Amino acid sequence: MIRRPAVILCIGLVLGSLSVLVTACGEDEGPADGGGASASKLSVVATTVQIEALAREVGGDRIELTGLVPPGAGAHDFAPVASDLRALDGAAVVLRHGIGLDDWLDDTISAGGDAAVYTVTDGIDLQKGALDHAEEETDEAGDHEGDDGDLDPHVWHDPDNVKIMVDNIADALAEADSEDAPDYRDAAAAYNAKLDVTKAQVQAIIDEIPPEDRKLVTNHDAFGYFARAFGLEVAGAVIPAISTQAEASAGQTAALLETIEREGVKAIFAESSVEPDLARTLASDAGIVIVDDLYGDSLGGPGSGADTVDGMLLANARKIADALK
Repeated sequence: MIRRPAVILCIGLVLGSLSVLVTACGEDEGPADGGGASASKLSVVATTVQIEALAREVGGDRIELTGLVPPGAGAHDFAPVASDLRALDGAAVVLRHGIGLDDWLDDTISAGGDAAVYTVTDGIDLQKGALDHAEEETDEAGDHEGDDGDLDPHVWHDPDNVKIMVDNIADALAEADSEDAPDYRDAAAAYNAKLDVTKAQVQAIIDEIPPEDRKLVTNHDAFGYFARAFGLEVAGAVIPAISTQAEASAGQTAALLETIEREGVKAIFAESSVEPDLARTLASDAGIVIVDDLYGDSLGGPGSGADTVDGMLLANARKIADALK
């Protein structure tokens, strides 16, 4: 169940005056500017590209949706600009990620606006970074306020986590717009069914990799949930942290090279939204393949096939399997 919003939006009825109909050349004038269908839509802001994609699946054309972090960019180092502030100020609903990924929203949303703010990752079984052996230290998102820096925010790489996000989004939209609540929940159920199919497809792709080769070295520690969901091992990361803002020391880089050689790792996977120069150098030094277009913190652009969460999961699975088979 999602948290109750911290701020409840009060929606008033705006009474418009009747205008005189003017007839010209036998035709009536159309509605005045601002009187179209979009004026009655629920105004929704999503902080990340993943939440934006999921909100589009659930809300469809019943909502007016604005995403803050664009495709191809990561949320770790995002900074809102003036247009983002305007969108937040006019929103009825803000869908945020939490787990430390969009903490920049806190100061922004407190500056103004009456939106109801929902954390869509509430209820997900969280883990620490894969390199911290998090599988022994999981807990519920709602029990970790103030401790988000130790938890891995990349929950969307597990379809079961995504289903929780989808349900939370449907609940948020239904609470703000009770008239369309059945439509939101029907859309959520349909997309969750699609995620179940996607999960089976991804597992079938990963199962093509020989068991001894199911080892990931990535640009940063972003694929722990994917590894846990589909039976992979995260052997290391070029940036050994869950945030791209961290940096690797010379000692950590040398240790990673030793791990690659010792474990017989076949490839390094760099993300499309993170600078891959160091990953390329390490791959060259180790004599292994570099795949530098995985979707870690972001989704693909329109028409890429990875502009939805289900499409991203399949695209990543294919790239991983092709490099490790």
